[in-house]
Amino acid sequence: MVGTATRSAGDGAPRFLAYPRAITVQSGTDAVLSCQITGDPQPSILWEKDKTPIKPSGRFHVEAKGDLYSLLVSHATPQDSGLYICKAKNSVGETYAAATLKVEAGEPQEEERCSSSEAPSFLVAPSSTRVCRGEDVMFTCRVSGQPCPVLEWEKDGHKLSDLFETSHFAVGQEPEDWHFLKLFGARPPDGGVYVCRARSGSREALAAAVLLVESRALLDGVPGAKAFAVTVGKHAKFRCYVTGKPKPEIVWQKDGEPLAPGRRHLVYEDREGYFILKVLYCKPQDQGLYVCTASNTAGQTLSAVQLQVKEHRLRFQVQLADVEVAEREDAVLECQVPLETIPTAWYLEDRELQPSHKYVMEERGVVRRLTIRDARTDDDGIYLCQMKDKGRSIAEVSVRGMIVKRLPRKLDVMEGENAVFCVETREAAEGTCWSRDGLQLRESLRTVLKSFGRTHLLVLVHVTRQDAGIISFTVGESQTSSQLRVKCVKRDPPSTPVAAEMSVAESNAALLAWCPAPDAHLRPPSRYLLERREAAEGEWVQCLATDLPSRVRVLGDSVPREADYCFRVCAANEHGRSSPVEFPGSVHLGEGAPLGSQLSPEPARMLCHGTLLVGATGAQSSCAPAPAARLERGLQDVRVRDGEDARFSLELSAVVNGTWFLDGTRLGEEEEACGRCSMRHRGMEHSLLIRGARVADSGAQVTFVSGEVRDSATLHVQVPEAERLREVPAGLPVLLECHVSPPGALVRWLKDGEAVPLDDVIAVQAEGCVRRLLLRSAGPLDTGMYTCDAGDDAVSFVVTVTGEIVSSNEELSRPVALVRWYKDGEEVEADKSLVLEQEGPRHRLVLPCARGELPGGIVSSNEEAPHTYVAGQRVELWCQLSRPAAPVRWYKDGEEVEADKSLVLEQEGPRHRLVLPCARPQDTGEFVCNTGDVSVSYHISVAEPPVRILHPAQRSLELLVQVPGRVELRCELSVLDAPVRWFKDGLEVDETDNLLLLAEGPWRCLVIPRSSAEDAGEYICESKDEAVSFDVKVSGWWGPRAGRLGEGDWLLRGDEASGCPPAGSPSTGAHLGLTGGASPGPHCLCVALHNSHAILAEPPVRILQPRRPLPDLVLEVHLSHAHREVKWYKDGEKLQDTGHVRLEEDGAHRSLVVLGATGRDAGEYLCDTGDDSIVFFVTVEGELEGTHPLEVLEGDSVTLVARLSPETAAVQWQKDGQMLHSGGRLLVCSEGPARSLTIKQAELGDSGVFLCNGQPLTRCMGRAEAQVLFMRKLRDVVAEEQGDACLEVEVSHEAAEVQWLKQGILLQPGSKYQLQESGCQRTLTIRCLGPADRGTYRCETLHDRTQAKLCVEPRKVSIQTPLADVETFEKETATFHLELSHPGVPGVWTRDGIRVKPSSTCRISTMGCGHSLTLEGLSLEDSGTVTFTADTLRCSARLLVREPPVTMVKVPRDLGVPETGVASFECELSRPSAEVKWFKDGQELRPGPNCRIYSAGRRRILQLSRCEMADAGIYTCDAVDCRASAMLHVQGTATQLLGVREGDNAVFTCEASHGDVKGEWFRDGEKIKVSSTVKIRQEGTRHFLLLCGVRPEDAGLIRFAAGVAASEASLQVEVLPIRIVKPLRDKTVLARHKATLECTVSHARGRVRWLRGDTEIFAGDKYEICNLDCYRTLIIHRVGPEDEDSYTCDAFDDRSTARLLVEGEGAPGGGHHWGLAVPPCLAAEGHRGPVPTPHCLQRSERWGGGSSLDMGPGVCAPLVWDTPFGCPTSSEDVAALPDTHCPRRELGATMHTDGRRCWDMGTWFPRDVRTPIPACSGLRALH
Repeated sequence: MVGTATRSAGDGAPRFLAYPRAITVQSGTDAVLSCQITGDPQPSILWEKDKTPIKPSGRFHVEAKGDLYSLLVSHATPQDSGLYICKAKNSVGETYAAATLKVEAGEPQEEERCSSSEAPSFLVAPSSTRVCRGEDVMFTCRVSGQPCPVLEWEKDGHKLSDLFETSHFAVGQEPEDWHFLKLFGARPPDGGVYVCRARSGSREALAAAVLLVESRALLDGVPGAKAFAVTVGKHAKFRCYVTGKPKPEIVWQKDGEPLAPGRRHLVYEDREGYFILKVLYCKPQDQGLYVCTASNTAGQTLSAVQLQVKEHRLRFQVQLADVEVAEREDAVLECQVPLETIPTAWYLEDRELQPSHKYVMEERGVVRRLTIRDARTDDDGIYLCQMKDKGRSIAEVSVRGMIVKRLPRKLDVMEGENAVFCVETREAAEGTCWSRDGLQLRESLRTVLKSFGRTHLLVLVHVTRQDAGIISFTVGESQTSSQLRVKCVKRDPPSTPVAAEMSVAESNAALLAWCPAPDAHLRPPSRYLLERREAAEGEWVQCLATDLPSRVRVLGDSVPREADYCFRVCAANEHGRSSPVEFPGSVHLGEGAPLGSQLSPEPARMLCHGTLLVGATGAQSSCAPAPAARLERGLQDVRVRDGEDARFSLELSAVVNGTWFLDGTRLGEEEEACGRCSMRHRGMEHSLLIRGARVADSGAQVTFVSGEVRDSATLHVQVPEAERLREVPAGLPVLLECHVSPPGALVRWLKDGEAVPLDDVIAVQAEGCVRRLLLRSAGPLDTGMYTCDAGDDAVSFVVTVTGEIVSSNEELSRPVALVRWYKDGEEVEADKSLVLEQEGPRHRLVLPCARGELPGGIVSSNEEAPHTYVAGQRVELWCQLSRPAAPVRWYKDGEEVEADKSLVLEQEGPRHRLVLPCARPQDTGEFVCNTGDVSVSYHISVAEPPVRILHPAQRSLELLVQVPGRVELRCELSVLDAPVRWFKDGLEVDETDNLLLLAEGPWRCLVIPRSSAEDAGEYICESKDEAVSFDVKVSGWWGPRAGRLGEGDWLLRGDEASGCPPAGSPSTGAHLGLTGGASPGPHCLCVALHNSHAILAEPPVRILQPRRPLPDLVLEVHLSHAHREVKWYKDGEKLQDTGHVRLEEDGAHRSLVVLGATGRDAGEYLCDTGDDSIVFFVTVEGELEGTHPLEVLEGDSVTLVARLSPETAAVQWQKDGQMLHSGGRLLVCSEGPARSLTIKQAELGDSGVFLCNGQPLTRCMGRAEAQVLFMRKLRDVVAEEQGDACLEVEVSHEAAEVQWLKQGILLQPGSKYQLQESGCQRTLTIRCLGPADRGTYRCETLHDRTQAKLCVEPRKVSIQTPLADVETFEKETATFHLELSHPGVPGVWTRDGIRVKPSSTCRISTMGCGHSLTLEGLSLEDSGTVTFTADTLRCSARLLVREPPVTMVKVPRDLGVPETGVASFECELSRPSAEVKWFKDGQELRPGPNCRIYSAGRRRILQLSRCEMADAGIYTCDAVDCRASAMLHVQGTATQLLGVREGDNAVFTCEASHGDVKGEWFRDGEKIKVSSTVKIRQEGTRHFLLLCGVRPEDAGLIRFAAGVAASEASLQVEVLPIRIVKPLRDKTVLARHKATLECTVSHARGRVRWLRGDTEIFAGDKYEICNLDCYRTLIIHRVGPEDEDSYTCDAFDDRSTARLLVEGEGAPGGGHHWGLAVPPCLAAEGHRGPVPTPHCLQRSERWGGGSSLDMGPGVCAPLVWDTPFGCPTSSEDVAALPDTHCPRRELGATMHTDGRRCWDMGTWFPRDVRTPIPACSGLRALH
């Protein structure tokens, strides 16, 4: 975990901050493996693939940016798939991580669907769910599509493998196209949006679901904390970076208490992988200790930060307090500033508030007050009062309403991500509504609406820019909104084209060719731009634009003059251009053309071989390329036998060239001539023929590429049938052989579906691409089906072993005993095929020629192949049997089929075929091939042929029409009777008098006999599969006189003058009627010239003349156009038409009227037209505010306000001449110049004239009856036919009366219409709806009205409870029942296609929506399919009638046998024909060498020979209807041998027969106890012993004892070789001293011997040998010249040699003297000669050789010029010397020299004078 405030790099050994992730890419694209590594020092990085180091070259590039390291594999191929390892190493340590790269073959990049394809779609989408922590979660969905869709699951935009370990989730598929995703033990981080992608070819579909995981327990713990400070009112953001897999669970705590997300606490994970806690608008109480806890199954880690909140030095005297109010109440926030003169501002979070009717801001001295009127859910939030550039005060306003948790005010989402909105309500609520920009959102695959009790979710999957807007959630009268902003993803231009080549073989012409970039499918170009320029100089000029990469021939007459030209090409799309690539070289063009001539443009033309020819086009010419081809009929997988030819073909929509690839290798013209591959191109069909396909070619990928068209198929080569059906005599060997690709592929050999056991008889061989299975001596038990499984493909062999089989070799005790033989419970008789023999007590049953047959032998079939066809195609279904003579029956939808002209049944040996020569749509269904024992089913789908639009060829046309000409749009279809739909500007058109829709054979026409300006627009003709658009532009003669339009001219509006065009209509130079010099009026259009075309546009709306405000506060403006709207604003807030404010229109006049204006209406008013605006400043000066009559409802309160000047003037209130005083219902207030009189709960007697200081203020009139308004208005209703519809409103008073009307007609209560009243609620119920009930319904009161539309849809009958399969026994009763959505729906019951009629054994009943079928007295023949059909519904179920259940007369008993003994279990059944299965501990048993399963009459026997300890357990005999079990105990003392290497771990496992058995472990008779290196544990019946880091002394006999049972194994420890870790080093010593040679071995137990030369040395007076831990030391005492030699330490597995040199008297080279006498201290030790060379002066590799001795700062002594070693250079080096060489290190004197004299202890002496050194201090200090 990385700290919060700063992120520090890890020191020491390298470690991964981010691991490389497993990725899957398409072939030909780039693959990037990246990771983040830290370490000190910086580690070196090495990449490996499959344990082979990768060298950066060619397609492999290694990059390093800081601590980010990447491996780039360019243009990845399937051979690049494998395991990639990143190793990081430095001087401290090393680490590594692995990731898998998978490169898949590219999918077809086709724009159009092939004729046999079907876009994927979700039949059943996954459902959202909410679970508790630890529960399992399963998402299921059902998908259809052809080819079979491939599903991928994502979470929050990430692959599941990137977030979870593989053991945490499972993805799988079930029958009938059901798919599932299962999460085990859900954790809170698992919550999110799960998206299921279904891909089929180049198309995909999406479905999403939401998972909520409720957390239970939180983690505790506080680590060391860092300090972090913020200012009051600022945000505090904590970032925590955590790595680990599975993805860690994050918990935030403050002062030990968990933090939950709320108004001021945001918890989320950002796009960079950081876990974020954001504390908004910090308060002083927010300071404390914040802890981030991360945990997963591998452990947990913590990080803590101490937050300090600093207050501004100028603080509020009284802070704001949090406020909680009910919805629709007023909320008041109040605080006090230090000084009255300090200005303040109010904020709602980051939005500054302005004074308005909603927000009332007051300042009274130091008091600052904000009143929020009519608080709603969106007013819930954080409010701030801020002193300018000074402190802040913060409070939270909670609005209690139906909505507890509101939406965020805005949400920013990147394009393509998921947008999630969550709302919580006070209680579970119905009738919730989500909307975007006022339009209700409905459930779809990209819109998930889900409610979990009080939690309501909206998820927009993969948002686009069109999804942006205001998202609102409404429940009852509560509403909350959020602004969704979608940020666009940056789009990149296409990559640069490659393989640019120019051929100049032809004179005065150039042939240019190029290919698209390898990643063109990721960033596809829309066109290629070819440019040229003169080679000498000049600018690049575009000369060609084409949609497809191709070859272009540029002719000499296409250039403006003769010169040498260069060419380049680039790719472009709507996001920009790529970098251009220049064709190599130049070409001379323009021979014979006059210099400077300008040729007339001529478009490019397409040659027959697909080359674009650029003709004389001039410098700026461009040509139209060939139309883009699309795939009409795609490639299909081909299956051939070994040696046969394989042919691949496809068909395009245009004649273009293409390229074939075989396993990624391009097939060129050289293969076409002499290779095995032959390519043909005839018209729009391309084919590839592979001659003599071999088994090694199986699995080869064949790809065709032409421009943007790309399609692939696979070649399957099968082994000949003759080789796959083997019949061999018993005793002979059998060799099964197959070829695989690639050579390194792994295979598994299976026999009858189980792995083949390898022993002395069966062997497996692998050689190159060949895989073999050898049976050295075949026996009858070897008969069966053998399969070689390579994972993606498999091949099977059927082996039949024949020969004489003797059934038993048992002898009887009495020769004359009577013997009878039985087969399957029936006595057998002797004949030619069965011989019964007797020799004394031995009886034999002999089968002279036995044949083993497989039960139900279907070897292979094309069941897995996609069986989706188009009408007219050939359908072939086949299956391969193990026996050619086996009977086969074919069924369709449960009925047996018969051969006729439309269905052919064929047989060739063991292969059976069903062929439909010309498939029809009615052939859709399930076909079954049944052999009696097994069957295989094929799901056939035959679709109608696609409806193509043959004419026009273009998909978009532009049509110019002259008014009032005839408009005729025509389309030719490929299917005669195919329907089409016509649209205009996106809306479907209906036939009218002036718009005709015609059908003439394959032609579909839209005809407008007489066109007008309104007919202009985009018309679309849409068939089932294609569409074509017509852009119709209408022009004509407008106006009374002719003249040509000029810039800025004005034209009469078309809606006011006959013949004028509508605004925005183009005019291509036609003469138009003009107004002449008249100034523009309200019915004029302005003419603007653009590219020689006249565009008619509305003139800007100007305010011609403002009028002064009238005394009654009436603001009026005069517009230039009467038809335009205006908007009025007061103080920045938009005004609406209410009772107090009225917005009026009168021609070009717009008025704002404020009724009963008071001082509150003073302010800034703005009138805005969009093109112009005007501002009015309104003030109410020192006069009484109200002088008009004032109407008040009885019971309401009213306030009368007057403003006086001066402010200190006294005031007296009078009513009808009576003085009024404050008290009771009257309240008199004074504030500044304002004086107010408030009358609470007004009564009728309060009416009268009120005076203020004798001046009339207002006439107050009471009114007893209040207006009746609608509090909840009508909403549109959609209901089904024959159902009921309910329309509801809510009025303001319970006694209010309403009227219901339909289409303006008053509705009367009756059987059809029911009117109900309940409190303020009024309801209209319409019974038994019909089509005539559609329309607009209105509810009215005297003062208000509301209306809504009722839409009646046809009744949709659906199945609520489907039929269920029924399984019963003979003579029993079966009942089938289903529930429909509507009662009274008739239906028909059928069984196996035959209608069922009531009889004595069959009852049919109907009750309400339920339908039942009861069948009595069932027999086995009654099994079949029962179907119920009603209207268009069909539901089926399976009836299975079985024989009565089998019971066990005699059950098996428990057995105990010794090891290698024989155990037999026997049971007896109630029926001799019943089949049983034997199981051991839940695993099914198969017959084998030591396991025999047989039956005798009603007895079933299991015999186990040579029992082992592993055979102990529970054996079960399962007869389907009953089962019985028995226990087998095996006692034995078999000893096994376990060999391990020294230092490894040894694991012993023993499995007991019972799980509750306690056992003990022994080694050589001694009980083994648990320790740090010994671990003992038990899992159920299994017992484990773990010995960590075994040593040789651990070898011995390991024994496990559990009661009387015991098992033994022998442990042998292989001793590791002894290595010399630190070798000997050469040594130089003084004569008569001791020499020490030392080395280090790898293990303390290592034994060595010492050699001098080749002679072994033994310990004695001369030599001392020491062994301490891993150190091996040889000490040579009293060294003399004769001891000079090579010494060797021999560790037997390794050795080290060093040279010993002796210096001193008589020693070689020993004439060196220091010029110093022997000091007394050394003389006492026995020194006689010169002072020995100190060890510190010896030359060493560490210090390097030197010729001087540093005796102190700045002083260097040339003492050791000829000494064999250097000297220490620092005191640290001296301190590091071994004590053995420094007997006087404790002496601290120093020696200095200047080359001639030495300084020691304050005395200088010449070097050549042998002067005794006092106390020997100088030499000792050198040590």
